[in-house]
Amino acid sequence: MSATSAATLLRGGALHAAAFFSGFVTMALEMMIGRTFIPYFGGTIYTWGALIAVFLIGMTIGYVVGGRYVDRHPHGRIVGLLFFLSTFTILVMPFWGDEIINRILDQVYDLRYAALLAAVALACLPAALLAAVGPFCLRLLLDARTHSGTISGRISALNTAGSILGTLGTSFYFIPSFGMRSIYFVLAGVTLFFSIAVYLLTRPRRGLATAEVAGLVVAIVTALVVPTGTPAQAQDTSALAPLPDGELERVDSEYNTIFVEKHGDVVGLYFGYRRMRYTESAISISKPRALIVPYTRTMTAALAFHAEPVKRIALVGLGGGRTINYLVQALPGAVADVAELDGAVVDLAARYFDTRESDRLHIHTVDGRIFLRRTQEKYDLVLLDAYRGPFVPFHLTTQEFYRLVQETLAPGGIVAQNVEPTTMFFDSAYATMKSVFDQVDMIPAHGNIVLVGYAGPRLSDEELAARAALVQARDQLPYDLRELVKARREVGTIDKPTILTDDFAPVESLHTIERHNEKRE
Repeated sequence: MSATSAATLLRGGALHAAAFFSGFVTMALEMMIGRTFIPYFGGTIYTWGALIAVFLIGMTIGYVVGGRYVDRHPHGRIVGLLFFLSTFTILVMPFWGDEIINRILDQVYDLRYAALLAAVALACLPAALLAAVGPFCLRLLLDARTHSGTISGRISALNTAGSILGTLGTSFYFIPSFGMRSIYFVLAGVTLFFSIAVYLLTRPRRGLATAEVAGLVVAIVTALVVPTGTPAQAQDTSALAPLPDGELERVDSEYNTIFVEKHGDVVGLYFGYRRMRYTESAISISKPRALIVPYTRTMTAALAFHAEPVKRIALVGLGGGRTINYLVQALPGAVADVAELDGAVVDLAARYFDTRESDRLHIHTVDGRIFLRRTQEKYDLVLLDAYRGPFVPFHLTTQEFYRLVQETLAPGGIVAQNVEPTTMFFDSAYATMKSVFDQVDMIPAHGNIVLVGYAGPRLSDEELAARAALVQARDQLPYDLRELVKARREVGTIDKPTILTDDFAPVESLHTIERHNEKRE
């Protein structure tokens, strides 16, 4: 094969690879930016709608501008330049993304429009640059009209295949396996290598020697598959005391940005949102069996509503596992199942909060609704505490979900739901639960509210106090049920609440309505 033929072959291969790689990077970046947005805007339909729309706008601009420009300047090295510029737009996210998002949030309170502005600022330009690669590849490969349809279809197919791999690879492998900053840096590094390779292979002169091409390929593959950073080592709870105050670990899982922080005697598990840390769990180093978050103690008051010994417990939402640990230790005959969607939360709970599987505590890394749908067990007590920072996944707030919970309860079974009124639209949460259960009682818990649902007539204060005394005498619980149930209050009148269903659950909009965020004491 002549040097000219080899150069032509390499040039064609580089352009085909560029079409594939542009699709890969575009969708990988979209998934990553979406994941970065969740701690600030929540994983709502508005967040993803804004991001998808902006990516499509950017791609439209890239197709139009790229198509016009390639007709005037049909040079393959511009494809390399487009990837080169894309590298720096990718690096904006790890270096300045948080600051840009926070500045937007400081000025725009409505999360829908804040997400849209952030997407425009961070996603539009890289989407346009990467989309412009396609018209260049197509124009430069159309050397014969008889092959235009074949080449056009091939380029479109390669770009789509790259998009599929970028979506699945990022969501199924990269985000669950590595930190977000590491992924951004690796993606930027690979894009930079690729830009150099495409620039050299599409020069008007002869292509690179085989050895040079092989070296570039090895460098790209190495940058892509070699993990960065070292995983955190297992942390024995007894070794927490000498650790310095501050952040002990940060994990970007596929669902949350999770922080473990130490403040004096307390180690806390937090989910990040905007510039806030939302407490998911906390443990006292000096009193590791204590429930130091007030609402977790109130959740145990649900035991007073169940006169018979509690044998089976289900919990949706693990956090650090302090409540379920307390119940398993306090009720020697009880067996508990926990559904926690985020495997990173399960790992951190084991390493920092002494929550591990045992013959009486079973942890299932699965969505809570799916777990309840699949289980064959009947539970005496079901606890619902699934928050992602300030948000509750809408499918865990609907009428259909509460009916599913009802089906998993044994006769006389009790359900207890943690509600943070400033973030979970109390009126609709109560009304939806009340549409399924005969009774729903309210127990304030220092800002949070615990809703307790059960069948049959409402227990009077005297009846509830008598049950609490009976259970307390039998089980000798560390936190006295007789005191906890005294906090029960009347719910009062609710004016035209929205009953949430799978068909209509406007969780995102209710979150921003002040009257739904009223604290009830």
